[in-house]
Amino acid sequence: MELPGAVPPPLESALYFAVSELLTNALKYSGAERVEVVARHDRAVLHARVVDDGRGGADPARGTGLHGIRRRLATFDGTVDITSPPGGPTAITMEIPCALSSPKTSSC
Repeated sequence: MELPGAVPPPLESALYFAVSELLTNALKYSGAERVEVVARHDRAVLHARVVDDGRGGADPARGTGLHGIRRRLATFDGTVDITSPPGGPTAITMEIPCALSSPKTSSC
């Protein structure tokens, strides 16, 4: 992902660990053969989407991982949308407000 400026380290870290957690979940629980991660910055929002072709049924109420991701991103006014019907696929979309100003300075 190319950005016109730097992402503040706390926000970068939160998104990195959220995506890492989702990749771990896909490998451990979903039976997925394929996982796709797409990230972009558009209109002052960082977007990240993780989609796997596993069995679905991801439920934030059944564990701490997805709940932790929501809590971590909420610190930055971020949102997490989970679509995971039984039988799959699972698609998790994260959005975090982040207005980049220049390569040397940014504000989120």
